[in-house]
Formats: sequence, C-alpha cells, structure tokens
Amino acid sequence: MKATTRYGLLLFFVALSGCNQARYPHPEQFHYPIGVYIQSTPSDFWKALESGLRQRLQLPGVELRVRYFTADEREQIAKEMSEGKWRAVALCTLPDEWANQTIQQTMGNGIPLLCLATDAPDSVRAGFVGTYYYDAGRKAGAWYARRIPRGVVVVMAGHPVPRAASEFWDGFRHGLLFNRQVRARLVSLSDSRRAGDAFRRVRSDPAVQGIFLMGAEIAAQVMQLLEDKPPPAHLGIFSWRAESEQWYLHGRCDLLIREQPEQIGARLGNLLRDHSAGRGKPQNVFVPYLWHAR
Repeated sequence: MKATTRYGLLLFFVALSGCNQARYPHPEQFHYPIGVYIQSTPSDFWKALESGLRQRLQLPGVELRVRYFTADEREQIAKEMSEGKWRAVALCTLPDEWANQTIQQTMGNGIPLLCLATDAPDSVRAGFVGTYYYDAGRKAGAWYARRIPRGVVVVMAGHPVPRAASEFWDGFRHGLLFNRQVRARLVSLSDSRRAGDAFRRVRSDPAVQGIFLMGAEIAAQVMQLLEDKPPPAHLGIFSWRAESEQWYLHGRCDLLIREQPEQIGARLGNLLRDHSAGRGKPQNVFVPYLWHAR
C-alpha cells in the first residue's frame, strides 16, 4: 500500500507540474510585429501621424515598423506585406488594381490589413482610418456658395496623402452647386515651392472672388508671402499645423479647416492593436476635422 501511495503521489505532482507549465504561454503569443506602409515621402504630416501611432502602440511585445515607399518599389512592398510574419498591417497608397490585389493577398494569408488616409473601398480590407476629405471639401464649397454672389473661387491644392486633393476637389465642386453663379477652378501644385508664384497669378485675376489653400505647406508659403499685407477676401485654408489657428484668430483667413493627423495615428493604433490581438472587427473611422468659419 505504501508503495502504491508513493506512486500515486508522484503521478499527482507530475500532473500538477504540467498544469503549472501550461499557465505560461509561449513568448510568441506576446510578440506583435505590426507594419505600416506609406506611398509618400516623409513630411511633418506623417511625422505627426506617426507620433500618435507610436504613443498608442507603446505596449509590451509590440514591434512597429513604418516604411515609406515609391511607385517603383510596389512589387517589393507587396511581397513584404503579404509574406511577412505580421500580426496586422496598414497601407496608404492609390486605390488601384495593384492595391486591391495586394490587399487580397495579404488578407488571404491571414494578415489583417487596414487602409490608412486613402481608402480602397473595392478591396477586401479590414477597415479604414483617415480624414473625410470629400466632406470637408463639400462643406467648404457650400460656405463659398453662401458668401460669394458670383465669380470664381480658386482651390490651390497640394497634400501628401494620395487622392486627398482630388477627393476634396470633388466635394468642393458639389458644395458650390448651391450657387450656380459661382464657378470653381483648380490649381494643382505638386511642388509647394511654386505656391507663391501661383498665388500672385490667381490674385491678379479680377474674376477671382475667393481663394482656398488646400494643404499646410501651400498655406504656409502663401501666408509668408503676404506677411503683414492685407489678405484677400474670402481666403480659406486647409491645414494640419497648429500655426493655422493663429492665422484665423488674427483675421488672416475667413475659413479654416484643420486636420488632425495625431488623432488619425492614435485611432489607427487602436485598430491595429485590436486586430493584432485577434479581436478586431471591420470598421471605417473618419477622424473629425476642426472647423472655424466667420
């Protein structure tokens, strides 16, 4: 009996030891590699977005990698995203066939993918986070339609987010339909250093009754050009920089739409965190912009 009892106790402790070991998950369970891929060049917009993203993902086990890429690197990026050992990824690029295929490959390999800043609504992406540029443009267009009886409103546009300017322009034209006597004209600027010369030409046109500066760098170039000179009537600005608040408060512009890239980064971090832990749900998040108008 004593030998049997000792043998039984030995089996009990062996089983108990196995249970205790099962309580400790494998270290890989707490390893969360997350990738963010942006088809653009680094700028203060992306720096602000990264700041919000990194603050939200300062969690044990999270390894965040942010990579900027060009159109020539797309094939390499597609392979890196779809074949990497990611727990979740985000992608900012033009919503074309390459984007749709890359998203499908990545999602098909079990990696949740979120669209950042520029949506690909025809894809199988797990969600989207960004600014509703069309809505901001539509609201701005409606504002000009109420304040200008007739004439031309010029939108000078340049933004680091792919398609941000075109989506804003679409909304602006639709908002301006509230007044058929006002027409819109687009001046697209790929290089913000040309903003000063473009602004001079636009301002010299007597038909122009309003100017809207879509993009922080374009706005900064024009405001520096104006210095202490009186600004044109019905000047509107779309920016993400804090200095734009002072322009509005000091009467340097009549309309200010301020984007919040830090909040975009924070909301993206929330979704990436949830998807990397296996509890994410399909979700589109439009981060509110700040609106100031006289």
